[in-house]
Amino acid sequence: MKKLLLSATAMLLLSSVVLAQNIQFVEYKMDNGLKVLLHEDHSTPIVAVSVMYHVGSKNEKPKRSGFAHFFEHLLFEGSENIARGEFDDYINNAGGYNNANTWYDRTYYYEVLPSNQLALGLWLESERMLHAKVEEIGIETQRQVVKEERRQRIDNQPYGKLLEETLKRLYKVHPYKSSVIGSMEDLDAAQEEDYVSFYKDFYRPDNAILSIAGDIDIAQTKELIDVYFKDIPKGKGSIQRKFPQEPSITHEVRDTVYDNVQLPALIYAYHIPAQGTKDFYAVKMLGMLLSQGESSRMQKIIVDEQQKAAFAGSFPLELEDP
Repeated sequence: MKKLLLSATAMLLLSSVVLAQNIQFVEYKMDNGLKVLLHEDHSTPIVAVSVMYHVGSKNEKPKRSGFAHFFEHLLFEGSENIARGEFDDYINNAGGYNNANTWYDRTYYYEVLPSNQLALGLWLESERMLHAKVEEIGIETQRQVVKEERRQRIDNQPYGKLLEETLKRLYKVHPYKSSVIGSMEDLDAAQEEDYVSFYKDFYRPDNAILSIAGDIDIAQTKELIDVYFKDIPKGKGSIQRKFPQEPSITHEVRDTVYDNVQLPALIYAYHIPAQGTKDFYAVKMLGMLLSQGESSRMQKIIVDEQQKAAFAGSFPLELEDP
């Protein structure tokens, strides 16, 4: 039984950075609040259709952790017009692929298709937004899938609980303290009406960004978007965006977590500025300088020269709130 040492004053610093490019795009907002981004690129005959919803684990109610991530799975179950289990079949039969992911601040769905299948991607995403099936059979199926994912990725994975345990100590009042994947207890306790309510609250056009990039004609694409999204009604009521402000950490906090791992891990965590601010990107560049690549400071000094660690790295968590 080895120990994981957590020294928390705030948040972790690696992640790749895409070099800035002058990408031309069209941006507009529909009457129902849906924000649209279009980028025309005829280099290959493909198109990417994506929808990002401004909802993540931080929007979940107490004792209902994991909802945002659960919906990442549940909304592939089908809709009023797509039979259960056939969502992926439409994509695969058209020669494309799709996926989704969840974060603390957002949930993201996408399809990559041959460009002559743009209408298919738009139809599928409009079905997900307006007509998704949130019912018991799909909920129970995905409940077991998500619980197994938690076992594999966190509970039974060496160092799998590292981030989860760090955030519990780093955030005391802000919902970032909760795990994105959720706890087993909350997954078991949630009922169908809880999921229906979450869907109605957050899966709405005025809480989403539709992005389309690839081999498209802008004018024709706008017409197709109108066909599939124009009549989706705007959500009712406002979405709560104010969260408790995390108090400043005034002294070093140390803790030890025990897990079944071969080597101890030492974590230093720091609060950093919110994503999108100039200071955040300065921290991100600092993280690259310190730990990205074989020639980085941490790799050369701590691992290669001093041989004090098998691995040394850093990364910033890209979060909307500081």
